[in-house]
Amino acid sequence: MDYEFHHVHLRCEDLDAAVDFYKNVLNGKITEHVALGGMPIVRMEVGGQRLFLSPKFGDIDVEPTSGKARWGVYQLAFLVDDIDAAVEELKSRGAQAQNIKPSGNPIAFFSGPDNVQIELMQRS
Repeated sequence: MDYEFHHVHLRCEDLDAAVDFYKNVLNGKITEHVALGGMPIVRMEVGGQRLFLSPKFGDIDVEPTSGKARWGVYQLAFLVDDIDAAVEELKSRGAQAQNIKPSGNPIAFFSGPDNVQIELMQRS
């Protein structure tokens, strides 16, 4: 059996803010708005990959994001041609930098919605 990757689904504390971040900071494109079983889902393409974003649904308990390390999805990483230009572009779009070029490496980390870290890696 072969498995083909399809999407990452993120539960968002503030759906509109998350959609705005992925759209305006990372040039994401909304591909559709759907509702499955009554749950609204915003489907996007970001960096050539599918992200599905949805809010809390029904009366389920959702643990708040604390900013501390946790299990599960914690980071989305993107390749860029020029790390310095990409860092400046994201900063100009309001992204909050966490760590730029740690130990001189051509990578950068930004805060994303719902405590998901955004990593930029320069193509070698």
